[in-house]
Amino acid sequence: MFVVNGRFLTQKPTGVHRYAFEICNQLSEFGVDFYVAVPKEINPDYKINFKTVQCGAFNGHLWEQISLPKYLKQQGNPLLLSFSGCGPLNYSNQIITIHDVSHERHPEWFSKNYCRFYGYMMPRIGKKAYAIITVSEFSKKEIIETLSLPSEKIHVINCSIPSYHTTENDVIRDNSDEKYILSVSSMDPRKNFIRLVEAFNNIEDKSVKLYIIGMQFKAFNTPDMEKLNRENVILTGYLDDDSLQTMYKNALFSVYPSLYEGFGIPPLESMSYGCPVIASDIPALREVNGEAAMYANPLDIADISLKMDLLIRDTELRNKLSEKGREQVKKYSWIKSTRQVLDLVKQYS
Repeated sequence: MFVVNGRFLTQKPTGVHRYAFEICNQLSEFGVDFYVAVPKEINPDYKINFKTVQCGAFNGHLWEQISLPKYLKQQGNPLLLSFSGCGPLNYSNQIITIHDVSHERHPEWFSKNYCRFYGYMMPRIGKKAYAIITVSEFSKKEIIETLSLPSEKIHVINCSIPSYHTTENDVIRDNSDEKYILSVSSMDPRKNFIRLVEAFNNIEDKSVKLYIIGMQFKAFNTPDMEKLNRENVILTGYLDDDSLQTMYKNALFSVYPSLYEGFGIPPLESMSYGCPVIASDIPALREVNGEAAMYANPLDIADISLKMDLLIRDTELRNKLSEKGREQVKKYSWIKSTRQVLDLVKQYS
């Protein structure tokens, strides 16, 4: 028996939260003896099929740092797994997950309170925890360098595509003649949307639209939204899973111009629908997407424009990338990742 830190269930399901949610779902499918400890208020967007136990009077960080460890000590100090970036500082019997250390590398992208909190907590919890899970070899290297943690303590367990993914025939297709490019991510400065929009503004085919799908978060220094307000650029905000799937399936291709990633789920998600991908030429995205994406220098607006123009014109190239993408996605699965989690748990149970 072990317990999972359920604070992630209080927030909208983005990449970090998806990781926790998908692992928990798969643990439940395996029939593993565990439950998720949660605060009183959880987000209704999650379709939960695993056992949850409510505890404590607080929410947010106070719940995680005060209510959760108090509850665990009352239960005899069971092993705690935290999958979404932090854990209680005053609790030793735990395995934590650090997805990346972007707040250390680029504090200017985040609020000061966010950087102070995670800058203080991560190295201390990392030293105290039995083991650390991360999502790529790139992130492992970054954690070792920035947090001074030993290599043998850090275990790479990849992400995969969200489980709401449907088969090709299940996806609703749009019969209109609208041509568009898709970019999916939170409204976070590292996602590089201002350069993307500037690059899009320079493409040759002015009939093509750009849809940017994503939410704003208090933790991030939101980019200047006025600079994103251009002709044929549509900011949708958050979309539900069904709508997002339809957008992927009908796009010419997707663009993921991020400046820094630990893993980056959206390119793989795009590939799973046969939607070709232009991705930033950065280490984590190279590691995850291999030869299945076209790469652009995220700091070079002209290069991003050039790659978009090329894919808009070249149907054959889009088809080749689509085929490669479908094969690349097969390398990742929540079943494989969850088995790796269980192997790690066995070492410390």
